[in-house]
Amino acid sequence: MRVANDEQALAQMVEEWEYIESASLNQVLSEWNVAFETLAREESELRARGDWVRGPADMFGVLGHSRAEVRHTKLVAWLLDPVARHGLGTRFLELMLERVYPGEQFDDLDRAEPACEVVRGPCRADIIVWGPGFTIVIEAKVDAEEGRRQCDEQYEQFADEPGSRFIFLTPRGRQPRTATGDAAEVWQKLSFAAIRDDLCTAMTETTPGPARRVAEDYLVTLEREFPWPS
Repeated sequence: MRVANDEQALAQMVEEWEYIESASLNQVLSEWNVAFETLAREESELRARGDWVRGPADMFGVLGHSRAEVRHTKLVAWLLDPVARHGLGTRFLELMLERVYPGEQFDDLDRAEPACEVVRGPCRADIIVWGPGFTIVIEAKVDAEEGRRQCDEQYEQFADEPGSRFIFLTPRGRQPRTATGDAAEVWQKLSFAAIRDDLCTAMTETTPGPARRVAEDYLVTLEREFPWPS
């Protein structure tokens, strides 16, 4: 019985080998080779033209800073500056304030002056927007956790500023964990996804300035890193 099985297996192998060597299969293999050569040539042409691409399409991504908190805060502060060269004027600032403080009146936004890394006492505020009669303190977190008593200390240091308000900016807009007592009542949450949407709206409603490409590039970063709904 074993001999019969071996002979049957050998006969099947011979038959399969004869098929491999047949002219019809050789023709198929030849056509495959032509197709592969064509694909390889097309790939080379695409690479040469710069149409075969990979990797990030924004400056943050190219530099590996897509989650770098300080870079994000500097860009947001720049966008909030009504006289920066992005051409957004006050529109981005207006949209952010309307979102966080609906119904409240902020006058003379064109006089607003943002600043980054403002140190006072034991704390440092990521962004402060000073304006006539208002002070907006923004603490941003991308991946890092809050420092011990961070939001409480910022509230203690800046609460006496004219029209002080406090915004906690995170990827998904969570509440700060280090805001307690009176501080817990004043800190308002904001998401980077909301920043993305407000920037997109502001860009469609305003005339581009000489540095609008910077805002456009940052929007690509926001869309990739914070894709969920605002």
